[in-house]
Amino acid sequence: MQRIITMNNIKKYLILVFITLAGISCDQDSFFELERPNQFPWTNVSELELGVREPYYLLNKGPWDNPFGTIALKNFTESDLALYIPQFVGASNSAAYYNRDFSEAACINEMEGAFLKCYEIITACNGPLQMLSDAEENGEEPFPGMTQTDKNKVNQLKGELLFMRGLAYWYLARMYAPPYDPNGSNDGRFFTLRLEFSNSSEELKNPTLGTVAEVYEAIENDWTNAKELLYEDNTSVINESNARARANKFAASAMLMRLYFIKGEHAKAEAECNYIISNGSSIYDLTEDPIEAFNKNGADGWGKEVIWQTACEETSGAYGRIESIFSRNHYARDAQSSWSSQAMSYSAMMQVGWMDENHAETEEAQNDKRYTQLYYRYDVDPRSDLVPPLVWSYKYFRASDARRSNRPLIRLAEIYLTRALIRLNNNDSQGAAADLNMVRNRAGLDNIAAADITKAAIDNERIKELATENGDRTYYLIGQQLPLYIGDRDASNFSSIQPPYSACYWQVPQSEQDQNQAYN
Repeated sequence: MQRIITMNNIKKYLILVFITLAGISCDQDSFFELERPNQFPWTNVSELELGVREPYYLLNKGPWDNPFGTIALKNFTESDLALYIPQFVGASNSAAYYNRDFSEAACINEMEGAFLKCYEIITACNGPLQMLSDAEENGEEPFPGMTQTDKNKVNQLKGELLFMRGLAYWYLARMYAPPYDPNGSNDGRFFTLRLEFSNSSEELKNPTLGTVAEVYEAIENDWTNAKELLYEDNTSVINESNARARANKFAASAMLMRLYFIKGEHAKAEAECNYIISNGSSIYDLTEDPIEAFNKNGADGWGKEVIWQTACEETSGAYGRIESIFSRNHYARDAQSSWSSQAMSYSAMMQVGWMDENHAETEEAQNDKRYTQLYYRYDVDPRSDLVPPLVWSYKYFRASDARRSNRPLIRLAEIYLTRALIRLNNNDSQGAAADLNMVRNRAGLDNIAAADITKAAIDNERIKELATENGDRTYYLIGQQLPLYIGDRDASNFSSIQPPYSACYWQVPQSEQDQNQAYN
């Protein structure tokens, strides 16, 4: 898959498959740092690994427009969980997100940057994948004189490339196309789909727009193949101090879980949950406090529940800043940044039992480790005399070098919560309660009896656990074909978005529409 190429960039992509990326220098994150420019073709396994590192670097490169931060900001602000405070919005698209102005082209700031980053990731994956595919079609080894160890490592590296290409398309599908409709044809075309590398100027100027169905099929194929190739424990075949920042079999399985859930294929999603929970029990658990997933720099490792994360070393210049828009802490200051503009909505706080009708903090909140460790309440906002109180996400910038804190992208708690809902929907209240209580117990809360478990109880635990992460709230509602509720928005001006959410997507950046013939 080649990124959508503007006319000004065609020459560059014809000359080089990959370029030395700006910012790869002594201040760059050592995890993603390349020892030399990533060139094509690669001549041995060690050089191929440089090609595999590049997509990870690109994912984490843009402090204001990385895809994982953008989707978290966008979907949280669009959801019923966000309380938008326009007095403090900076240059982000927050007002458009909150107002759900989907008809606008994503022409500025984080949305346009994330769009480009996704295609850069796809390009970075397609080059080495094409080389490996060509060798396989010719009945050859990709490199001469390969040992069995080399072959095993190439399988792992190929799996990572497939994983990252699928991830880039996942972000594109979540942002720039309507959600997959389980009851629809999904034949709309919204952005370029290419699964082979091309250096033909004509092909680059005339890409094909994939249908929603084709894009989701491509994502599923990439992650399914990645899961087959990747190691469960990849530490023996990669040379990284922070192994959880590189994809393994469980990360691919978790992304398949998300894909199947949002498509409404919940039996398949449950099968992936079962695989992760059963086979990963010696690697992942919920024995640590919630904060332990968020308080690490790259060299510090990872929390025990973290299945996959993006890691930043203390010298990195590739740290994310997007979370400062909807999180309490910014950089190394233990304070609110001046542009933080999305706190938790009052309706959500009351729904989950952390705030009463008088906006007072409840005993249930005080007893919940997630509230005390991962959220922060201001009775008076330190930036102004805004009407109190405000409760903010406090998950980010929590490591010793705050601005470079690792970002968990897949956590075990999500797997249990997803399976709990599916089990309850299958009338397995005993199994649903067991899964839900795994998450509740880690938070310091008592069990919910199987006889008392409800869908609302699972929904509320999911909000408490996953609010502001990975665009989870809208994903969770879409996966159940439920309305996207309005939260604290004015009911006279807003209404819930009903399934199949056919207009619920952002337009491809205007700059790409103008210069790419596929959109004409």
